[in-house]
Amino acid sequence: MKKLNEIQSTMLPLPLSNVDTDQIMPKEILKRVERSGYGEFLFYDWKKNKDGSKNIDFPLNKEIYKNAKVLITGENFGTGSSREHAPWGIQDWGFEAVISSKFGDIFKNNCLNIGLLALEIEENLIQKIISFINDDPKTKIYISIENKTIVCRDINIEFDLDVFSQHRLINGLDLIDITLEHKDSIDNFYSSRFNSLPHLT
Repeated sequence: MKKLNEIQSTMLPLPLSNVDTDQIMPKEILKRVERSGYGEFLFYDWKKNKDGSKNIDFPLNKEIYKNAKVLITGENFGTGSSREHAPWGIQDWGFEAVISSKFGDIFKNNCLNIGLLALEIEENLIQKIISFINDDPKTKIYISIENKTIVCRDINIEFDLDVFSQHRLINGLDLIDITLEHKDSIDNFYSSRFNSLPHLT
């Protein structure tokens, strides 16, 4: 998992509320056996018109947002099923953080498990940041995971992030890495239990 301590980037605005994981990553795509390569299918149905042509008005299709690493969304983002492919697609597209006023709990945990930062801030601040982007799409946001702060123009925000999650993100640790940090203790426990068992001769 990639280490993530600081993000400095432009943003892509998607001011839609109640976006569920099926809209983020449609179920038809889940037939793929690979874990990588889901970025091209992100918001798959929304990126197209009814006739299958490219929807040039959809933000992900706009060249001006091409290199944005931060996705700014509406309330209740990532609700619905516990579809890990949704955060996979967001991260594979190139986003390092998603900001909303409210996430689905499972979605938020799935983001953390792959090193994708999901931050909740107040809705009025979301709207203010989106207004900045509308004024100037090149507006940048600065996110420090170490200091737990967001800076965007005149906005300075402190966000909540538990120490354990902060440690995982900064050091790029997934669940397997966390387990391996305790390898010596696990080996000692195994040895003590194994040696206490009666051995067959």
